Amino acid sequence: MKTIAVLTDFSTRAESAARYALGLASHLQANVLLYNSFLLPSSEPLGLQVAWSMESYDEIQGDTEKELHALAEKLRSELTINSIDSSSFKPTIYCKCDHGTLSHSLELLLSDGEIILVVMGTHKKGISGFMMSNHLHEVIDNVARPVLIVPENAVFKSISKIAFATDMKGTDLEVVNSLAGLARPFNAEVMLAHISAKASEEECAKMVTHFLEEVANVINYQKIYYRSVKENQVQVGLNWLAENVAFEMLVMVHRHKGFWGQFFNGSYTQKMAAQLNIPLMVYPCPANSLPVF
Repeated sequence: MKTIAVLTDFSTRAESAARYALGLASHLQANVLLYNSFLLPSSEPLGLQVAWSMESYDEIQGDTEKELHALAEKLRSELTINSIDSSSFKPTIYCKCDHGTLSHSLELLLSDGEIILVVMGTHKKGISGFMMSNHLHEVIDNVARPVLIVPENAVFKSISKIAFATDMKGTDLEVVNSLAGLARPFNAEVMLAHISAKASEEECAKMVTHFLEEVANVINYQKIYYRSVKENQVQVGLNWLAENVAFEMLVMVHRHKGFWGQFFNGSYTQKMAAQLNIPLMVYPCPANSLPVF
């Protein structure tokens, strides 16, 4: 069954992200996997790698499993208390832990082909926990699934609009199709926000027209529309969107080169994740297949 994986370090921000993931999973009819790498001390979940004896591994594994199951039980209790409709879908919550480097742990995690989304938390006023150093970049670079970054204290609520910051590349059509599946259970709008850095408005208009025709021809979802943002700088355009347009989720594609390269290869991702009061979803590119939710 399709599953949402939550990377947790047992902090309050990670618990908040897990709670958000549980609300999303209820609507998407997906299960929830709570995941932790126990090689590292729990106080510094993605800090410096250290060498541990087998006895230490066993002890850390046991402590990690206890914390995972305690969190799972807490979420199950909240799910039961907050459930109004007894007929609504209730996700199964289960736990998993591995040891090794972050990239190795992610590889083990994603060996489960049923995982459709990876969720992680961040601090509202700065980068901490999973976000320290280059771990955000490492997760985005190594996960061939969408990654949802949830701000501290974000509370899940019904989604009415998803903003997709797109550069209208051909591969973005697959992302729009995936987002249509995410939006459909909520009857939500998908706003295709194009931050234009084109010198020629005529060239840009042709590209946009072609892309929107492809969307109309290929994707069977009526609540998709286009919005242009005239701004040469990615960060400025994204800030304008976040400040002036109401939506519950911002979506981007992680490209290693080109127009978006400056965003993901620099510090913009961390800045945006820290500034946003709403979740930021990052799609991989290229990807063999994207979830349709």
